[in-house]
Amino acid sequence: MEPGSVVSALRSQRVLYGKEIQPAFIIIKEGKIHSILPDSAASMNTAGEVLDMGNSLVMPGLVDCHVHVNEPGRTSWEGFWTATQAAAAGGVTTIVDMPLNSIPPTTTVENFQEKLYAATGKCFVDTAFWGGVIPGNQMELKPMLQAGVAGFKCFLIHSGVEEFPHVSDADLHATMKQLQGTDSVLLFHAEREVQHLVPEKGDPCKYSTFLRSRPDIMELEAIHTVTQLCLQYQVRCHIVHLSSAQPLELIRAARQAGAPLTVETTHHYLNLSAENIPVGATHFKCCPPIRNAGNQELLWSALKSGDIDMVVSDHSPCTPDLKCLDSGDFTKAWGGISSLQFGLSLFWTSAAKRGFSLNDAVRLLCKEPAKLCLLDNKKGSLIPGHDADFVIWDPEKEFTVTEEHIYHKNQLTPYIGLSLLGEIMNHIKSGIQYAFQTRNRVTLAVSGPGHAAMECAIFNSLEPGDSVLIAVNGIWGERAAEIAERIGAKVNTIVTSAGGYFKNEEIEKAIDKYRPMVFFLTHGESSTGVVHPIDGIGDICHKNNCLFLVDSVASLGGAPIYMDKQGIDIMYTGSQKVLNAPPGTAPISFSERACKKLSNRKTKPISFFLDMNWLANYWGCDDKTVRAYHHTGPVSAFYSLRESLAILAETGLDNLWKQHKEVAEYFHKGLKEMGLKLFVQDKKLRLPTVTTIVAPPGYDWREITGYIMKTYNIEISGGLGPSAGVVLRVGLMGCNSSKTNVDKVLEALADALKHCHKSRV
Repeated sequence: MEPGSVVSALRSQRVLYGKEIQPAFIIIKEGKIHSILPDSAASMNTAGEVLDMGNSLVMPGLVDCHVHVNEPGRTSWEGFWTATQAAAAGGVTTIVDMPLNSIPPTTTVENFQEKLYAATGKCFVDTAFWGGVIPGNQMELKPMLQAGVAGFKCFLIHSGVEEFPHVSDADLHATMKQLQGTDSVLLFHAEREVQHLVPEKGDPCKYSTFLRSRPDIMELEAIHTVTQLCLQYQVRCHIVHLSSAQPLELIRAARQAGAPLTVETTHHYLNLSAENIPVGATHFKCCPPIRNAGNQELLWSALKSGDIDMVVSDHSPCTPDLKCLDSGDFTKAWGGISSLQFGLSLFWTSAAKRGFSLNDAVRLLCKEPAKLCLLDNKKGSLIPGHDADFVIWDPEKEFTVTEEHIYHKNQLTPYIGLSLLGEIMNHIKSGIQYAFQTRNRVTLAVSGPGHAAMECAIFNSLEPGDSVLIAVNGIWGERAAEIAERIGAKVNTIVTSAGGYFKNEEIEKAIDKYRPMVFFLTHGESSTGVVHPIDGIGDICHKNNCLFLVDSVASLGGAPIYMDKQGIDIMYTGSQKVLNAPPGTAPISFSERACKKLSNRKTKPISFFLDMNWLANYWGCDDKTVRAYHHTGPVSAFYSLRESLAILAETGLDNLWKQHKEVAEYFHKGLKEMGLKLFVQDKKLRLPTVTTIVAPPGYDWREITGYIMKTYNIEISGGLGPSAGVVLRVGLMGCNSSKTNVDKVLEALADALKHCHKSRV
């Protein structure tokens, strides 16, 4: 680099460079990527302005090679000023404009020059242009190539506008002869009229009527013609906006035979389905049509297998009146969907659920579209020498499409009101990592209640014959021992009286005696109301080559616990306690020590459903780029859990711990003033989320709890396990942990003691 040169730079903790996401420092010079360095080298290369993107993902800017800008001539539909702003807002840094529906169409050199003039000074992103093939313009093709068009597009059916007529077979052969030896590409709108197709006479406001008017066979017949031409002339051919999965076998066969053929599909075929289009919702109309959900899944499979090469928008806007919104007539409405701004979010929202990786997104949205229009020497990849085109975004962030956020000229799209997001499972993972205070990569939510997570932890960490030490200080230690026995582990226990705890010396002595592979302890024992001290136990376990497994179902979020700092190897919780989410999801995390134990197993875990090898891949916690289907997750519960974790993060763990401590102490003071006794004598051992009260002498605890439920609609539980018949248990967790609720409980208890029968014996 020359002395005194001005260099701009971009840095982020997440740069998708090659096939890896890693911290990196990108140096930019004269609009090009000069070099990409490890972030650690940043201090040596900060001569110019540095834009620090923190944890935002940096990847190549998208190349959308199927955009109808419509200027000049139909700028009221869309123009370069608005279209390219929409592109930039959606992470698209290069668009390729279709030769129609502008007036004049890009079918001659003169018309192309008029198009260039119309675009000058109006583009916020790089813009390239396709030329058009219509009857009789074959001698214009090579001059247009020399003038700079990226290739050509033709229609095998009426295009929808009179100035761009479709071509005949004779036109196609003449075109192919002109393009031989040019390395250019011919794009096909691959639908053909089919003889003997009975005209549709159904209700024009029903989408099914329109769908039946353009059946799959129209694409199948057209693609049969395309493959024959491609094989005969060996000219690059490209099928635009494939909507039907039926021609895929034909496409595969042609490629295997040597046809230089590529295929695209669009965001609307991958995200919208015919079954869900309302009556009269003409803003869903496009050509070819949106087909059923089964067809959609076949398109996704073809993307994964490589039979479809890329995904584009086919942004084809118009004015609202042309959509016939008032009549809802699909047969008369303009066929086109506006989606340029939302392509990346649309793709990722659906693709992440199907196991696609961010590398797949770059391949399908950046690299392959750039390659199609011969821009891959400068676009589509983060490579030194390429244009410094980036999209910087958060794959985990959710937003809702609203009209005020749309940059298209006409804010008309079927995606208004749709929530688009990044990978929700990754979002949940991040929330759990914060709640657990861990950086463990294998962090996820089991589909099931806390019991499922308990079994998941034990089934994966133990094999038949393994030694395990269970600390029993209530019912949850007893449950853990029974689960371990069921898999044939050698179960040893240390037991303390209800309300008690284990000193570290006792634990160390027992571990030294039994030499367990896993030591289990309940942090928040809800049956007795004890929060067990954790400090130092992890060190004891690790010194003895033992994994430390902790149940935090009743304590997480309500009492301090630090998974990494306290040396906890496996920890789980439930969603329905402090997190206040519906039961049915159970966060769990495994340290690298625990993962090593899992990978060295001699036998498979006894439960397929809870096998962490599968679950880690399902949640994207392993190193594999593709996630395999494992089970149908409780989607609604995952959304609820994600929201609960977001609330926890916004509130802050320190604030939550303080809240629960203060409310519990306020409650304990009120109970003592009533003359009631707390079951846990040592203040430091009292669980802030569950208070155990010694059952008042002379009373039937069932009568007390029944009276309070009937009179105040407040649920107070009796004892559980070793505390059964001995205590009353009051849970005040999460949003229910408030002094107002304490006052209600105290009032209810006082009233119950006045009205319930007290024995004199």
